[in-house]
Amino acid sequence: MRRTSLYPLVSAMAPDKRRTLESAISAIQQQHGVRAIRPLRELAAALPPAIPTGFVALDAITGCAGIPRGAITLFSGRSTSGKNTIAYKTLAQAQIGGATSILLDLTHTADPGYLQRCGVALDRLLIARPQLEADRIVLLLDAVQSGRVPLVLVDGVAELTATQAQARHFNAALPRLRQLARTSGCAVLLLNETASLWQRLLSLDMAAALRQAAALHVELRREEWVYKEGELVGYAARAQVVRSLWRGGSPSAPVAIVFNGTVRARTTW
Repeated sequence: MRRTSLYPLVSAMAPDKRRTLESAISAIQQQHGVRAIRPLRELAAALPPAIPTGFVALDAITGCAGIPRGAITLFSGRSTSGKNTIAYKTLAQAQIGGATSILLDLTHTADPGYLQRCGVALDRLLIARPQLEADRIVLLLDAVQSGRVPLVLVDGVAELTATQAQARHFNAALPRLRQLARTSGCAVLLLNETASLWQRLLSLDMAAALRQAAALHVELRREEWVYKEGELVGYAARAQVVRSLWRGGSPSAPVAIVFNGTVRARTTW
């Protein structure tokens, strides 16, 4: 196993102290893997370019300050969990600088008015709604391969995995999708409903392969609606990092969404 030397810390030490520290580092890496302990500058160099979500608390726990470019990200959660709102706010962030992004609207539920309230510039957003099932994966791969957009948002995964045959086709395309994202530098963000316990127990969870292919998986859960003077003004949710290639553990953060003409992010209520 390759040993990581913690330069310049180790190199600046006296020889006997350096050997002791390197021995301790080697033991840790042999037991826990080479990623367990390494120089901070090496970790910073390994981080991919990212697109912020617009939610500071969420960006702080993903490990890469947003969603990674050149990789697959999965947002999962129930209806009204905040996954669509955060995805739309991420779309708006991806457009900064004049870029155009693509929304693959497989559910046919994208509301231009709500997208606009989330800060999305409609004139720089392409919406694709393929009519044929066979075209969905092909269109997704072509959009990512083009290399001309920073973000492709897919809503939703259930439409790609509605049957076992579709799920097999989608799962077979995942390695190709990962490769194209890595080559083009495009961020691929997919939205999915959270699988229930019984679906997992009965092996009916069609998105299991996607969760393994995703470099980042964030699960969202609405905790409460927020009212002010009897009027609904937003809701509080919680984001949990289920998987991240850039950090360990399962950190979570509060996400507050405010409706007030425009949809705004808050750190907390």
